[in-house]
Parts: sequence; structure tokens; C-alpha cells
Amino acid sequence: MGARATSTRRKPARAAARPLAPEVDAWLKAAALDVADDGIVISDATTPDAPIVYVSPSFERLVGYPAEEILGTNCRMVQGPGTDRETVKQIAIALQEGRVFQGEILNYRKDGTPFWNFLRIAPIRDDSGRVTHHVGTQSDVTELHQAREREQELVDAVAHASRVRTVAALGASLAHEVNQPLAAIVANAEAALRYLESCNTGEIREALTAIRDDARRAGEIILRAHRLVRKQPVAPEPVDAARVAREVLAFTRVRLRHAGVEARLDCAAALPRVLADPVQLYQALLNLVVNAIDAMEGNPPEAPRTLAIAAEGEDGGVRIRVTDSGHGADDETLARMAQTFHTTKARGTGLGLLVTRSLVEAHGGRLDVARNAGRGLTFTIHLPGETPT
Repeated sequence: MGARATSTRRKPARAAARPLAPEVDAWLKAAALDVADDGIVISDATTPDAPIVYVSPSFERLVGYPAEEILGTNCRMVQGPGTDRETVKQIAIALQEGRVFQGEILNYRKDGTPFWNFLRIAPIRDDSGRVTHHVGTQSDVTELHQAREREQELVDAVAHASRVRTVAALGASLAHEVNQPLAAIVANAEAALRYLESCNTGEIREALTAIRDDARRAGEIILRAHRLVRKQPVAPEPVDAARVAREVLAFTRVRLRHAGVEARLDCAAALPRVLADPVQLYQALLNLVVNAIDAMEGNPPEAPRTLAIAAEGEDGGVRIRVTDSGHGADDETLARMAQTFHTTKARGTGLGLLVTRSLVEAHGGRLDVARNAGRGLTFTIHLPGETPT
């Protein structure tokens, strides 16, 4: 074969960027700032109160103030009654330390309209390293913030619906649970009346004490149910996880007995408190306990029905394990357990574990599941401590 012909065509040389004339360069930069969506603010860091020395047209449009009303003032001019003071404090600390700050803050336009602003402030330094100015870029993220709020409202609504459904499912157990102290109250009241006829004050005192204790017990049962079905804002507080576990077992006592389940609670001494909403933590643990009971109801007669709740410290936080001796799950089922609407129950909605995982993660924790060496599964809630390190 003959030699391959070589092409004489060459790739066009890449044109070198020509420097712009100063007046064109200035015009181009001004035009770029004019069409940019993000507002830009530059403040003088060498002057007390850091007055604003430049604002871009997009910032004027963002806040509704013309440049002449902004220049020489401080960025506090766009803050208002709903602006988070802690965020303002964190901004001041970052600027004082010469660090970059970025985060969301609620600001106000000239007409008083609030808007959520994603703010990033960076220092500008001279040749000696001294901070001379701060440049802030600001974006209106109100729609994004509102979308997150709507998403959280939906999560809260689903969690509330799950609580109502759980209480409805435990309705017969609740009725029986409340009926026991009420029956004891009636019996002790009748006994007290009989003792009054014989003036046996010691036995009257015992009967009245029993009435008081049983009335409190009935009230606590009703209060637990009311707390679960009531729709209320999340209110994190220092919570004793062991106490929550005890309350859940007390609440499901009748259901456990009817299902033939032997339950035990093992809590380490001096557990660190967790910062959580007690109702949501209660619901998360209650969902796991109810699921465990359901998983064991199909056990053959010779198979054990045991439920164990263990709480212990973990890296400054708390680990709560819920272990059952139910039918367990294969790998595919384990992988799908936290998916929306996935359920292994004939009449299940598939919301229980999804809600539980959402509640745990909302508190900075995580939910794990693993097969036991013998029968059943173990669900583990990991929660950070009240003051995470």
C-alpha cells in the first residue's frame, strides 16, 4: 500500500483574548452587576459601624431602597422584628474574626415586606492582610424557604395522622386500661362509705389513698392518649429516654398481655438527657413497640414472644434498642422497610417506620435495623445528647 496522505489543513490558532479598553471594561462590569440576580453590598471595615460604600442595582431592587438611602448606613437597616438575633450575632462574630459567613436570615424591604435572604459575606484584605472591606452577596430564597416549611408541615401532618391511627388501633386496650383504675375507684369509694358507718378511720384513709392513686393513674392514661392525638408545635426539651421507654411499655401493657408478649426494660444508670420533643420521641418508640408486637402475633405456639427495650449511653448521647422475637425479614424487606407505604402487614399503611425514621432524623439521630442471631429484628434509635460535642 502507498503511504497515507497527510492533511495540510491546520486547526485554526486560538485567538488570544484582547484586553478591553478601560471604558469598555468599566461598562461591562457595570452591566454585569446590573443584570445579576444576586444583590451585592460592599461595606467599609476600617470605619466604625462598617458603613455601606457600594450597592449593586440588583440589591436596590431586592430591598426596595434606592442607593442614596442605603449608602453610609449599616446592613441593619433591612433587619426587622422577625430577624433572628442569634444569626445577627453569628454574622458579627464572623466579621470580627475575618471569616466568611453564609446562611439564611429574615430581612425586610422598604415597604415592610419580609423576605428570606441567603447571605454570604467575605472579607477583602489589603497587601498586608488587613481586612479593609466586606463584600456581601444576597439572594432572595423566600420561595425555597416556604417550600421547606410546607414540606415540614406535610411531615408533621403525616406524623400526626400516624399518631391518631396508633391510638385508634390501641383503642380497645386503652378502654380496658382506663376501666381498671375506674373500677378500683368505684370499689374503694364504696368501701370508704362502709367504713364510715363503722368509723374505721384507718381503713377509710387507705381507701381514699387508693382512690387518689387510681384516679391519677386513669388521668395519666388519658393524658398520654391526648398528647398523642393533639396537634401541637414541636417543642424540644431535655428528655429522659428511659422514662419515655417506661411510659411506652405502660401504655401498651394490655396489648402486650393480650398478645402473650413478655416485655422487659433494661436502662443504664445516669443516662444523658437528649434534646427532643417528648411526644415525638414517645411516638417513635411506640411505633417500634407496636410493630414488634404485630411481628410476634404470628409466631407458632412453641416460639417465644419476647420484647426487650434497652437504653444506654453512646458518644455523649443515647442508644435505644427495641428487640423482638418475631418472624424477622429477608434482605430485600430490610432494604425496603423505610420506603414510603411499604408494609408487611395485611392492613398496614406503610407509614409507621417512615414516620419513625423521620422523627428520629429530625432530632439529629438515625434509625438502624438488623436481624437477630435467632428470631426477629432489632431496631436501634441513636440520639445525640442534650449538648452534642
